[in-house]
Amino acid sequence: MKKLTTCLVAALSVISLSTLNAQTVTESENKFKTETNRFFDNWFISVGGGAQVYFGDNDSKADFGKRIAPALDIAVGKWFTPGLGLRLEYSGLQAKGLGTMNAAYTEGAVNNKGLYKQNWNMMHLHGDVLFNLTDMFCGHREDRVYSAIPYLGMGWMHSYDRPKTNELAATVGFINRFRLSSALDLNLEMRGTLVNDRFDGEIGGNGKEGLAAVTVGLTYKFKQRGFQKATVRTVSTGISENEMQQLRDRLNEMQKEKQTLADELEAARNKKAETIVSKEMAIAPRIIIFPLGKSTLNKQERVNLGYFAKLIKEAPADKVYTIVGYADNKTGSAAVNERLSKERAEAVRDALVNEFGVKASQLKTESKGGVDNMYYNDEALSRAVIVE
Repeated sequence: MKKLTTCLVAALSVISLSTLNAQTVTESENKFKTETNRFFDNWFISVGGGAQVYFGDNDSKADFGKRIAPALDIAVGKWFTPGLGLRLEYSGLQAKGLGTMNAAYTEGAVNNKGLYKQNWNMMHLHGDVLFNLTDMFCGHREDRVYSAIPYLGMGWMHSYDRPKTNELAATVGFINRFRLSSALDLNLEMRGTLVNDRFDGEIGGNGKEGLAAVTVGLTYKFKQRGFQKATVRTVSTGISENEMQQLRDRLNEMQKEKQTLADELEAARNKKAETIVSKEMAIAPRIIIFPLGKSTLNKQERVNLGYFAKLIKEAPADKVYTIVGYADNKTGSAAVNERLSKERAEAVRDALVNEFGVKASQLKTESKGGVDNMYYNDEALSRAVIVE
């Protein structure tokens, strides 16, 4: 076993040195990918004012200018990615129109067509899904001056005046966003809302009525604001594919030989006369695989650790084993991967000590953070802990 371990170490050293001497590492930013943001990052609040026009059953018979009512917008939201966000917005103040004598919200004045003026206070509370098309199709840039942001939403419209009405409403809109500073944006927003015919207190048979609004306002972005672009790391080994394949074949042969010897060792371990030899040879490195983003051990890995703990307790008591945690650097930020690799190593150590009775003095932990694919170009095999 010692001979095989020596051969493996020597072979890996040759491969590593030849690769390190020839490889070139380059890093570049990908404008279409960003680091995952935390929950309290990229929140914002918006305030705006403007005008809105209601489209009811008889409103087209009034001069357009006399139907314009004031509008107020107040919103709070969060960008989850540069291209996708959510917000909750209050829109309202007032609506104007024309109605018959028996219609709700009518005043005494009559126009030359026998219709009465309508005027009522209202509000519209709606949740919207925001799509930053500029960042989606042109890549993320923090200093971009203009962004085109359409949105879709659903909400609740309420009339404060009697008879009080409540109706569900669907909204579609478009925000022209102009960057003033890292914390402040200027918005020109256009919005259309579809609501039931009953909302103005008069049913005219059309089934649906609408509300159109144009507002101008400001958005303040709370810290932490902005997104960090993802870094793409490219490693060039400097050796040909044929040479690399030869190295892989040699390594696979050594792995097969190692497995053969391990099988022989397991068979010999069951023989009482060779128990001491099996104790010396049985402590081989163990790899424990974790799910994506997790540091909890499943039952299968705990069973494997149970067998490994038994070997440790049968080995010399002064032998110290190193538990090294890893994470996959293709997902998550560097800080998250550092924390995750540390938690995985500690989870294995705690299981060996608390569940299987291994002495804490025989174990030490290390964490490597996010790493490149370690085995077979499979990133899932890098979400691991290795004990040796």
